[in-house]
Amino acid sequence: MTMRPDIETGRQQGMVLLIALIMLLAITLMIVTASNLVQTNLKVVHNMESREQARYAALSAIEEALSSDRFTSSPGNMFIVSCEDANQKCYDTNGDGETDVRVLMSAPRCVMVSPTKNSELRPYQYPAEATCYMPAAVYSQCAESVWELRAVATDLVTGAEVVARQGVSIKTTLNNIDTACPL
Repeated sequence: MTMRPDIETGRQQGMVLLIALIMLLAITLMIVTASNLVQTNLKVVHNMESREQARYAALSAIEEALSSDRFTSSPGNMFIVSCEDANQKCYDTNGDGETDVRVLMSAPRCVMVSPTKNSELRPYQYPAEATCYMPAAVYSQCAESVWELRAVATDLVTGAEVVARQGVSIKTTLNNIDTACPL
């Protein structure tokens, strides 16, 4: 039995079509998988950027609070200019005029206080220490204090939240210690 050449050629053309369809399906699956992988990577990068923006905003608020000693004298209102509530800062990171990141500062926590002796003062090096001096006393009107500041930054667009903490040592008056740092 011999097959006619035109029937055998028709079967081969059907196999080529089937193999071509299988290859097309495999290539399509590879492209869809690659596209999904790229989309996932873009989401991961966007989330990392949002978290970093929130982190920078939290650190900026802490730095602003540390730039003055208001946190020792007025812990409930550390900033000269706050947004919405006291101890809160708002940041527009993309310049569109809308708040993107909101930072809420907790009341500073006094960790330690060490009274400063009059003999430890250096008013010639640090003129501000002259106000601490108390004549005929062992201890001055100032103390070394260690504080912990905590900021929670929230990205209002993505919901990313970052908590930043910073410790600081500052010489302050005993009046501030009595009101803001009762130990």
